[in-house]
Amino acid sequence: MSLRWRIAAGLALIALLVGVVAALGSYLSTSDQLQASVDESLLARANDVNRVPGPGSRDHDNDQRTTGTTGQSGPVCPLPGIFQPAAAAQIVSQNGKVKQCIGGGPTLPVDRTDRTIANNGGKPRYRTVTIDGDDFRVLTIRWHEGGALQIGRGLEESNSVLSSLQLRLALIALAGIGVAAVLGWWIARRIVRPVERLRETAERVARTQDLTVEVPVTSRDEVGSLAHSLRTMMDALATSRAQQQQLITDASHELRTPLTSLRTNLDVLQRVAQLPEADRRAVLESLALEVNELTNLVTELVELATDQTRDDEEPEPVHLGELADAVVQRARRRTGRDVAVVITSNGTVLARRHMVERAISNLVDNALKYSAGEQPVEVVVDGHRLEVRDRGPGIALADQPHVFDRFYRATEARTAPGSGLGLAIVKQIIDRHDGHVWATGRPDGGAAVGFDLPSTADGNGDAVHA
Repeated sequence: MSLRWRIAAGLALIALLVGVVAALGSYLSTSDQLQASVDESLLARANDVNRVPGPGSRDHDNDQRTTGTTGQSGPVCPLPGIFQPAAAAQIVSQNGKVKQCIGGGPTLPVDRTDRTIANNGGKPRYRTVTIDGDDFRVLTIRWHEGGALQIGRGLEESNSVLSSLQLRLALIALAGIGVAAVLGWWIARRIVRPVERLRETAERVARTQDLTVEVPVTSRDEVGSLAHSLRTMMDALATSRAQQQQLITDASHELRTPLTSLRTNLDVLQRVAQLPEADRRAVLESLALEVNELTNLVTELVELATDQTRDDEEPEPVHLGELADAVVQRARRRTGRDVAVVITSNGTVLARRHMVERAISNLVDNALKYSAGEQPVEVVVDGHRLEVRDRGPGIALADQPHVFDRFYRATEARTAPGSGLGLAIVKQIIDRHDGHVWATGRPDGGAAVGFDLPSTADGNGDAVHA
């Protein structure tokens, strides 16, 4: 069953339940009122017949008794007309004898409770009995001459009213259910239509792979929020696809140069017998260099494309100064270059240790690559900020916003070795830690490239040189 039908069926079911409860309540209330009206009429008629004592009623009682049936044994019945609209009336003596007061009327049943009222009196008793298939409402009350008076009134009129009321209530309930179902269907169409448009949009995107399809946002309710989330997701997917396509384009361009060089050197090696020893060694060294560059490029490209920097390592509080010192020690042993660590304030950050070490290592390698052999490189740690400074050619103002882009190279660095992905990986790592990267030129020559991370604690201390 579709959502539209479920909503319509749910509203119809609610209408059914409300209709049944309302009809039942109306029926029971009407039935109680009709029964109370019959009981009141029976009691009023019984009190009139029974000569209820009241102001000036004794003389009237004497007059009324003389008009009753006399000369007979047992209790004396009033005239039959006085019992109207009752259809049956009888007097039950204390010894249990029954004397009918309305000729041709039905005989009312007498049980132990009725005989108790005849002998001992008590509260009037009402009950409903069935005689020859007809329902009667019967009142049993103490008779003033002893015994009990029973008056019965037929319930044909009340039953007819209730039967008619049942039919009307059933018709009203059915009409209410029908109206609720129609309204539910109409409301469901209005509710479900935005969802159907979202479904159609999703199916169109799946069929055409077009992430630029406009997602309809027609309201600010939950459906509108869902549409907005879907639009945001598609925008993110479109951006990711564009970045992947750009990465493929840039990678193919970067791979073309080392592959061309490899092909050229292999062509030269085909004439190896004709080459002098020095040329053969130069060609082999060039091949080794190109293979190494190609290996580094592919490794970093795969890492960047598959997002392998996001591993299962949990963030932990670390000191940037300790990470910087470990990276610098390895760089000194590997290159033999002069790299210094300056800690002006040792701050604690919440980070993935190995990822941040990789970022620092890339910054140090980048600085060493662009610095002259004798020029020192400094790693400055100030709380949750880290900056690597070199004495190289620096970064032109126009290049500074782009140095963290994939495969970007400044004009002065076109011939420098490297994949062009080192700083892009740094930015990716720092972005994953909600940090910030920058690259600027130094006033006295060289470049300053660094990052900062959200600080969890501030460490204070004197500057330390390592």
